[in-house]
Amino acid sequence: MIILSAGINVATKVLPRRLSFLKICDVLIAYLNAGADKEYVGVSEVSEKSSVTLHNISRNNNFLKSWGFIEESEKEQGKYKLTREAAEFAYAYRIDPESDFTRQLLRNILSKEVFIPRFVERIKNEGMNRDAVLVELPRIIGDLRADKVGLNAFLDLIAYAFKIDWLYAPTKPSPPKKAEAPGGSKTVRQIVKKVKEKVPAPSGIFAEPRANISINLTVSPEVTPNLLKEYVKAMLKAYDEYFREKAEEESRD
Repeated sequence: MIILSAGINVATKVLPRRLSFLKICDVLIAYLNAGADKEYVGVSEVSEKSSVTLHNISRNNNFLKSWGFIEESEKEQGKYKLTREAAEFAYAYRIDPESDFTRQLLRNILSKEVFIPRFVERIKNEGMNRDAVLVELPRIIGDLRADKVGLNAFLDLIAYAFKIDWLYAPTKPSPPKKAEAPGGSKTVRQIVKKVKEKVPAPSGIFAEPRANISINLTVSPEVTPNLLKEYVKAMLKAYDEYFREKAEEESRD
């Protein structure tokens, strides 16, 4: 047993192991699809319906079991099924992950351990930030061997369930990267500006500039031939515009 400073006696729980919040939900949905709360299934069956590896599911079953998400078969060791509450949450999350009802279902599961709602109340009252909560969680849960990924995942579970918006930061897919300009990450506009700044001023007035230009480009793999053509056209246009503007300025003088 672990005795908290608030005087609460708490049975030791297990935190996730190298599994993010989104992956935890993925595993629960995989359990739902494999057997839900009706049929005990093996880890391999769950893995087939999930993007999480068999090894990761296996080592996180202790976490899921300790928090009442799954229960193990008494007759067939190593086979599990979702608890009724977890099956309801997994189903709701699959349909509408952002609904208040879905969050409430998870909140009901976590609130079975009375120290969780009390800790959430403290977080809100003190306005604790993410770093402060991460320091406290292992001691409060009683799992001092927790890894950083699992620790962050459990914090996201709490923040999601109890609607602590300033703490909720699950991993999301990064937005697609824009194709880089040749030789670096500069945009075409930046290249045009650079060409205007660095092209040497002509001697004399050019009504219609004509020049032989040698350009060396370092092209990244993401740049397609068509995109490369556009870059070259932009630079040549910038070169012409520079001399035209220069000529107009000198003619006014």
